[in-house]
Amino acid sequence: MKKPIIAIAATVCLFTVAGCSQESADSETEEALSSAERTADKMGDAASAQMEEAEDYFTDAAITARVKTELFDNGALDSSKISVDTRDGTVYLSGTVTADVESETAQQLAEGVDGVQDVENNLVVSGY
Repeated sequence: MKKPIIAIAATVCLFTVAGCSQESADSETEEALSSAERTADKMGDAASAQMEEAEDYFTDAAITARVKTELFDNGALDSSKISVDTRDGTVYLSGTVTADVESETAQQLAEGVDGVQDVENNLVVSGY
């Protein structure tokens, strides 16, 4: 009679241990999935930040191109001596012009371009 009781007790112990092992495995699986989700979120955030940075770069490049076109198309300016750079929507004008009115015209043309937030006019007036 002792042998069947010992066998039953041993079987109950095995099922209990197996149940605990299954709970532990389930917990580890949930932790791994949670960690993977956090990593994916971080990667998504990093990718979004890089996309925004690239978008800003291309937006600034487009603004620079439009400002240069405006300066070139204006017959009153010698745009070949005017440099244009754009960073974060701010246009930086540099180079030389022959009169104050040309500097003012270049600034007004730059300010009229869509997307321009500010203009830093560093043009130097020289008599050539």
